[in-house]
Amino acid sequence: MNGAGSGVGQVVALCDLAVGLVAGTNRAVEVERIRARLDGPLRVAIAGRVKAGKSTLLNALVGERLAATDAGECTKLVTWYQDGVTYDVRAVRRDGTEQPLPFNRADGALRIELAGLDPAAVERIVVTWPSSALRDVTLIDTPGLASIDDSNSLRTREFLAMGEDRPSDADAVIYLMRHLHRRDSEFLGAFLDRSVSAASPINAVSVLSRADEIGACRLDAMGSAARIAGRYQSDPVVRSLCTDVVPIAGLLAETGLTLREEEAGALRTLAATDPAVLERMLLSADGFCDPASSDLTLELRRALLDRLGLYGLRLVVHEIQAGRCATGPDMARLLVTYSGLAGLRALIAERFLPRARVLQARAALGALRQLARRLTIDDPATGRHLDAEVERVESSVLDFSQLRLAHLVLSGTVAFSPDERAEMERVLRVDHPLPARVALGDTAGPTEVQSAALAAVGRWRTRAAEPMQDTDHAEACETMAHSFEAVYAAAVAPR
Repeated sequence: MNGAGSGVGQVVALCDLAVGLVAGTNRAVEVERIRARLDGPLRVAIAGRVKAGKSTLLNALVGERLAATDAGECTKLVTWYQDGVTYDVRAVRRDGTEQPLPFNRADGALRIELAGLDPAAVERIVVTWPSSALRDVTLIDTPGLASIDDSNSLRTREFLAMGEDRPSDADAVIYLMRHLHRRDSEFLGAFLDRSVSAASPINAVSVLSRADEIGACRLDAMGSAARIAGRYQSDPVVRSLCTDVVPIAGLLAETGLTLREEEAGALRTLAATDPAVLERMLLSADGFCDPASSDLTLELRRALLDRLGLYGLRLVVHEIQAGRCATGPDMARLLVTYSGLAGLRALIAERFLPRARVLQARAALGALRQLARRLTIDDPATGRHLDAEVERVESSVLDFSQLRLAHLVLSGTVAFSPDERAEMERVLRVDHPLPARVALGDTAGPTEVQSAALAAVGRWRTRAAEPMQDTDHAEACETMAHSFEAVYAAAVAPR
């Protein structure tokens, strides 16, 4: 946890103040929930249209087949996956009560029974699972978005607080799309069409999902997907909605991380099939499952197709025949490498995790603001006092000002030149070393960093004072000046 002088520390102190203000009332539990959010892992929701591959991607990120990928009852509910010391699955009802749920592992996948519970009465399912992948991030699987009035879509919209004047329960979102459909843009726009305290392009990443199916599952499918993702990312509309677009073949990643030796053996047998027969088999899914095609049983071939898809089968067979892939571990590494999972993990590590506490604090601040507004109705003096403290913290903490700057720039509210935008992105990259944030090489010393930062402070402060600037532009320029002041202060020369 950051110190008391940091943005997080000030929000913690604000929560403590709120606890005292609402002590003995029915608001006390609400404040405790807000406070507890600051101590937990970053909450990342995975959202997207029906059949986008959300659950498969979640399994790949965890490295286990935890999320159901069929169309069962549980896929219609918001499901949280969190780290813990023991294995536990429970339903949290809308009234706040909880009920343990029976579960088992079938064919390596987690199966959860609702035990007679009415899905309409369930707010969420919480799966607690000992996993290093869930230590820093709680992953939240959401029902697929089909239409604006679909009940499953409404659950996702409700969870993300879309169209509501309250903060979402998610700190960040990974949005999956197979193509840039109009509804995808509408969804991301609705998620972000709220105050910056709730959502921003800075905490949203888009995934071009099922990327291995692009280009008829040819061996160059992932390269084609990367080029398409690059075009999407350069689109100003997409840039206003999310920071990055990455291509992912979630099925390849999930299977690569859970590949069994008997599956590897079957793939070696497949690669040794007569070339003419093998070529016909790999032309289509129907051809692969033709009962007369192979010595492998039809059941096994269907299982392989489910686990790897046509692209995965073609890729592994090609690499086995080329002599570059012989063992089960070889095949597993191949699938994970080609899946693109490393790129998404890097984005989470570089974009979300360094800002995790700030994103959480911002969400908590938004929740406290809503609490203050409700308190104003019942107890005007207390509500106004809390609201004033929220405003003071939000306006005085550089971390929050920088998030607002990123929101203003990425959402297109303010416009700057490409060079200025690049400078903004550099200085806001808190995961980068100080020299990189002021466009210097790795070997630059503290004095050089301070000199570059000081020059930038003067330049941006001059911009902020220009008389023709509107309020948003002036605020953005002033935040840039403060950001470079922070870099200057951090670059203390050794004594």
